[in-house]
Amino acid sequence: MAFVTIPGNEVPEGAEEHWLEGRGGVKLRAMTAPATASPVRGSVIIAPGRTEFIEKYFEVARELQARGFAVFCIDWRGQGLSGREVENGLKGHFVSFDDPVNDLSTALKMLSAKLPRPHIGLAHSMGGGIMLRALQTRRLELDAAAFSAPMWGIAGLKPMAKRFARFMTSVGAGGMFAPTVATRWKREAFKRNPVTNDQQRHARCQDLVTEEPRLALAGPTLGWVAAASDTIEAFRQPGALANVRIPILVATAEDELFVDSASHAFVAGQLPNATHITIPGAKHEILMERDELRAQFWRAFDALLERMAATAAA
Repeated sequence: MAFVTIPGNEVPEGAEEHWLEGRGGVKLRAMTAPATASPVRGSVIIAPGRTEFIEKYFEVARELQARGFAVFCIDWRGQGLSGREVENGLKGHFVSFDDPVNDLSTALKMLSAKLPRPHIGLAHSMGGGIMLRALQTRRLELDAAAFSAPMWGIAGLKPMAKRFARFMTSVGAGGMFAPTVATRWKREAFKRNPVTNDQQRHARCQDLVTEEPRLALAGPTLGWVAAASDTIEAFRQPGALANVRIPILVATAEDELFVDSASHAFVAGQLPNATHITIPGAKHEILMERDELRAQFWRAFDALLERMAATAAA
């Protein structure tokens, strides 16, 4: 199966598509792409957010290749072109966040020959929850990690909603859409969109889903809400993140609507070696933002690499 292509979203040079099998026989899709500049500086492990897919990160992957990095990216189970665990493919569903954590660990072991060290994580939104959980439980070994608007809390998710999601999941209704979420995908107009101020990058994502409707995803299930709540709460236990000692960058979008930005300061405060920045004027998808906003993230990313090098030399 070839990558989904549209004009203006070129496939990264040398990119390969890989398939593996996760728990329950779910088919998972991943991509690797080699560095295109010398010397090779390592590999960047991209962990996309909810609803996202490999092709959305082609631009980011090409930028990283040109910086001397090999690149890995994955379609999480339940989204992109990976397999689903519920009949309706538009439902965003996890039984447990441990499943994508294990999927990531398995994929990286399988593809290790294509991913030279050091390994730097680059995680967005839900991918930030998955990657931090993987680090917390020692199922992922990174040398540094950058988190873009990580989902370490969900904006507006009340305790009663969590209790409802957990109860419904416990009685076998976890595959139902959560209340009030979208149950269908429709093309989103740029005006007043909640994710980016960049019209071209916004249109590119919409065009990719229009080109390949299987990339579409609607709202999450009750099971997903319960699983996300469990993972987020695990980060807030005393000493829960003390073992995550690698250099870390946490980037918050000033105009955030999806994740709980207050959680970024809290979690960063629990991490022994974290730097936390806020990007003024940025919406949720920092890496899909206007160039001047993305540039602030990349400068902080470069500083993270310098910290990583200093840590390795110490």
